[in-house]
Amino acid sequence: MLLEIKEPFFGPGGGWTMFQRRQDGKVNFNRKWTEYRDGFGDLLAEFWLGNDHIHDIASQGEYSLRIDLEDWNGKHKHALYQNFWIENEDNLYRLHVSGFSGTVEDSFGWYHDKQSFSTADTGDICAEISHGGWWYHQCFFANLNGVYYKGGRYSAKGKNLLGPDGIVWYTWKDSDYYSLKKDAPYSCSQQQGGHR
Repeated sequence: MLLEIKEPFFGPGGGWTMFQRRQDGKVNFNRKWTEYRDGFGDLLAEFWLGNDHIHDIASQGEYSLRIDLEDWNGKHKHALYQNFWIENEDNLYRLHVSGFSGTVEDSFGWYHDKQSFSTADTGDICAEISHGGWWYHQCFFANLNGVYYKGGRYSAKGKNLLGPDGIVWYTWKDSDYYSLKKDAPYSCSQQQGGHR
């Protein structure tokens, strides 16, 4: 299903464009390459804006990335990256992210920077194990498109899992087997400029 974008979708305070949201597990994020390229879900609920859209937005100038996270106890943390952009589809939406600060330790930039996006149908074993599209690098330390597990902690026992596959930000609980309740990444223009 193609995600139809009728107007920009702004995060809290305006000026931030949200490109993903997880909040209740009602949307399956184990999708094909074309769905991640075009976008899917409901902008008022859970969605992925689409890698083509994210690329187009972040190619308009210098952009930052903020990721808001919430655990199952209602605790909120965030990560902020001063520099953020992704390459086009021909370059597999390779991620560029740097300049970390925030209230949570970094589980994304230091490990996933310069990784190509992949999905299970592209033959990537990490995407297959993790049940979602992402910028995998020998799998992940952050996986915001994983399976939505209610309650936080989950186990591979009895689920026939090959490895962790939840909505993970490893440094939050120092565990691959704690799935967050909510996450929402936003991008924001630092200044308008030329295309990348």
